[in-house]
Amino acid sequence: MSAGRRDRGSVTVLAALAGLAMLLLAGLVVDGGGRLRAAGRADRVAAEAARAAAQAADTRGPALTLDHPAAVAAARRYLTAAGLTGTVTITGPRTVRVTASVRGHDLILGLLGHPGYAITRRASATIAVGVGQAGH
Repeated sequence: MSAGRRDRGSVTVLAALAGLAMLLLAGLVVDGGGRLRAAGRADRVAAEAARAAAQAADTRGPALTLDHPAAVAAARRYLTAAGLTGTVTITGPRTVRVTASVRGHDLILGLLGHPGYAITRRASATIAVGVGQAGH
């Protein structure tokens, strides 16, 4: 038997393994980038929803505080308009915390049976009165 006949098919196995490795690498790059974009979106939406809630100030009393029902409603409207789910929590008389969740699926790793993902980010906003001192 010649040497050429014994080596038959060995390149095919190597090529298949290299192809699989390239597919996994592409999955990490493409799907990793998608998850980074999802995390950025969750950050932005949570921050903007918290700002929307903080604009619902109750100016009727002697101290400036949040109008709790209006603040919660404003943040929920923002989350809904952005197409995300989340929670709104009043954490103090002038502070609100919003949690936003982005759900997605992996394009390439999903082909290999990897399930979807959910990325959650949190942001807070506080009503500030007056002008603070620089450096404090």
